[in-house]
Amino acid sequence: MIMDYCEQEMTEGKVQLHIGLQFEDEPDSLYVAELEVGDNGVVREWKLFFNGFDCNYTFRPAEREALVRYAAEQGITIHELNEA
Repeated sequence: MIMDYCEQEMTEGKVQLHIGLQFEDEPDSLYVAELEVGDNGVVREWKLFFNGFDCNYTFRPAEREALVRYAAEQGITIHELNEA
C-alpha cells in the first residue's frame, strides 16, 4: 500500500481517521481507509472506501499494521485491538 495523507476529525461524537491510499496492483485507483478510533486510541472499525462507496474490505494484519505505523509517522497514535 502507498499512503499519501492522513486526516483526523470528530464527527457525531466519534473520532475518525482517514488515510488516503493506493494498492500497488491498482496504481490508478485512489482509496480512503476510514478508521473509527475509541477514546483509548484503539481502532474500533476499519473500512475502505472507493469513490465514496464502502468496499466491504477486510484489511489483512500486515495492512492494519502499516496503517497504524503511517498514522504514527503523522503524529497520531492509534492501536490495533488484538483479537484472541
